[in-house]
Amino acid sequence: MRQLMTKALLASSLALVACDLDTTNPNAPTQETVVTSAEGLMALGVGLQARFGSSTGNFIYSAGLLTEELGAIGTAFSTISDAEGGTVPQGAGITIDVWNSGYRTIKTANDIITNAGNVEMPRGTRSGLLGLAYLFKAAAIGELLQAFEQLAIDTYTDPTPAFVDRTTALDAVLALLDSAALAYADTVPSAQFTSQVLATGLDIPNTIRAYKARYRRLAGDWADALAVADSVSRTVFSRLPFTAQTQNPLFVSSSGSSGVLPRDAYRADPLEAQRTAYFVKDTAIAGRIGTPLDAWVVFATNTAPIPTYYPDEVLLIKAEALVNLNRLAEAQAVVDSVRTDCPGAGRVTTDPGPCLPPLVGVLTAPQLIAEIYRNRRYELFATGLRWEDLRRLGEIGATRVGKRCWLPYPIVERNANPENVPVNPEDTEPPADNAACAEIEVVP
Repeated sequence: MRQLMTKALLASSLALVACDLDTTNPNAPTQETVVTSAEGLMALGVGLQARFGSSTGNFIYSAGLLTEELGAIGTAFSTISDAEGGTVPQGAGITIDVWNSGYRTIKTANDIITNAGNVEMPRGTRSGLLGLAYLFKAAAIGELLQAFEQLAIDTYTDPTPAFVDRTTALDAVLALLDSAALAYADTVPSAQFTSQVLATGLDIPNTIRAYKARYRRLAGDWADALAVADSVSRTVFSRLPFTAQTQNPLFVSSSGSSGVLPRDAYRADPLEAQRTAYFVKDTAIAGRIGTPLDAWVVFATNTAPIPTYYPDEVLLIKAEALVNLNRLAEAQAVVDSVRTDCPGAGRVTTDPGPCLPPLVGVLTAPQLIAEIYRNRRYELFATGLRWEDLRRLGEIGATRVGKRCWLPYPIVERNANPENVPVNPEDTEPPADNAACAEIEVVP
């Protein structure tokens, strides 16, 4: 195992060249060279992990601004504080960055998927590369479908691809995760893959399983969400590392003209002191629009890793599935296992631990759902997942916690693909209520 980005500059240049078929730089490899050699594909595998780190950071940034998790710092441009209030034009960076970085991740994954079978390499290296590529292609599409009402999924050879609805995109995500699991299990990953490509701290099999549970939940497939949640190891904490050269994007965005930091209101519940202290520290920095902000703890350095998932996310998915399957006593026991988890005494000592007492009495289904979503708010802070939760809770609108249901499609994409980019589901200004989230089933 080795730190992600020991070949950062090479991998980055290779990934970028993969998007430029006309390059003539004699000091840079051509597209054909990259995808027709084992070394080139392995470098793309390294670069893919960095690209997903960037795209997931952009998703967390945008979702956090729109869900009252993050706020604009005093030196941020006014467009950032405008977005904090839900005002997002088609040319805003918060929509362009999510879109572009997500599709860059997908492009790099596609380069590996399309070409790995044509290049001579150890079977275990190919297995690892394909598992990695299918996983992060699925993850990138999964984040895009949480930010945009529709998106393109067949983008590799079509410069003007058709757009599909969320249900179709979600089916594609789940199919890609199945492909990731099959590819990775085909042959034990080689030492070449684990030492030269795989990022230190990234656990591919359990991330695949956790993402299956996450997106089965989004699909409302509760039986399968429960089954796959039970298959995720409780002793693993899978994370994407960063380096001084390829820095944590949330650390980078804690200063400067696009700077954001956690909102001070996150610490409002005194019962959650243990969990909130894992993420932020009490600093009460003045935000651009007067909102008090706090400094990061979890992303306080440029090399701080970003979890691919938090272990207790899987337990909360399990609990929600059990409620929806009318197995309430089991669901309450699972919620209690999250509430009573303490650092040093739980299954994973480096994840958030609320150290709360068990629930009192026998809770009804609505009470359990409310407690599950409350725990998701504190356990999954700064993951971007609160955006979908607020849609389901009916908390979207100009005066609500979630300011928008969807981002507008970037103007650059509309100009490049005018016949297929749909009409924006919302105006530049935030909607009045949750009605803009027409497809989302609201939690009763």
